[in-house]
Amino acid sequence: MLSPTQKMVLIPVVLASLMAGGVEGVLTATWQIENQARMVTIGVEAYWDITATMICDKIDWGSLKPGESKTITVYIKNTGGDSITGTLSTSSFDPPAAANYLTLTWDFGSTPLLASRVRETHFTLKVSPSITGITTFAFLIIVTATQYVSP
Repeated sequence: MLSPTQKMVLIPVVLASLMAGGVEGVLTATWQIENQARMVTIGVEAYWDITATMICDKIDWGSLKPGESKTITVYIKNTGGDSITGTLSTSSFDPPAAANYLTLTWDFGSTPLLASRVRETHFTLKVSPSITGITTFAFLIIVTATQYVSP
């Protein structure tokens, strides 16, 4: 057994030996924790039919007049594993000024859409009566699914 004096001498000698020999002293410890989970997938798609067989990837609104609105029916499908709510947004207007004169709404509602279910949804595009200088337009419709978490 080492005396307190020997311990005081031994520690600096060991550290000096490690540093002089170019060896760095590093202490590490690890702990392993097993875990598991079920992955929740979220997905949403649009279709032209209630059976969700004809994908809707482009809407042609046809010819519209200033002040006019037009409604198109699509079917939104929850392709994920849990209930979702949905939000609607638009982007990438061409020409950019069209964003000032076009308003897109929908009636998807706030009731969660269950997994693998389809909901009839109406998109309504309204053209401002004050639109001028725009003869054609295009934009992206963005439907965002959010996993529904009950309160």
